[in-house]
Amino acid sequence: MLNLNSFNHLLPVSNTSTHLLRGLMASALLSISLVSASSHANTSNSISPISRAEAANPANFKHLNVNGRAVTYASAPCPIKTGVIACGLEKLKLINSSINEVSADYDLAQAFFFPSKAEPKTAVVVITRSGLMDDSVSAERYRISFTLKGTPSELSWHWVQYGVQYQCVRGNKAGKWTKNLCP
Repeated sequence: MLNLNSFNHLLPVSNTSTHLLRGLMASALLSISLVSASSHANTSNSISPISRAEAANPANFKHLNVNGRAVTYASAPCPIKTGVIACGLEKLKLINSSINEVSADYDLAQAFFFPSKAEPKTAVVVITRSGLMDDSVSAERYRISFTLKGTPSELSWHWVQYGVQYQCVRGNKAGKWTKNLCP
């Protein structure tokens, strides 16, 4: 197990940086385990990772409104030590609970961090599920965006937006990702 406390003396970093580094490491380790666990699914279902540019743009995904009790639970923050991918999976489970997809099996989870002056602590998690038993949709991609908030000692990921894309089986969109419903 990697102990980040042993690295504190090597670089002069703030508590915020240390907490952010721990969260990023937890997300990276979870991401590596999910990607390696999904390598068979990726080769058999030809699911490819999403590009950083496509993940950055929420307009590439159909915005889904979340209502009722699901939004209350989904908007609860996740501690940074949980990791942003684990937080994304938790939020997806809560948000999709009303459509009986709680026990869904996901093939690939990707995390993107978009530091900028306007949004210095933004992360996007894209979770892909393939092999759907549907005659028009072969896979779905969920995009969940977060912002990092809190004091340096209590940083947490806060859910911002949720969207979805579909990979169509037939028609002129066959094999392509779209935010619209498949024919």
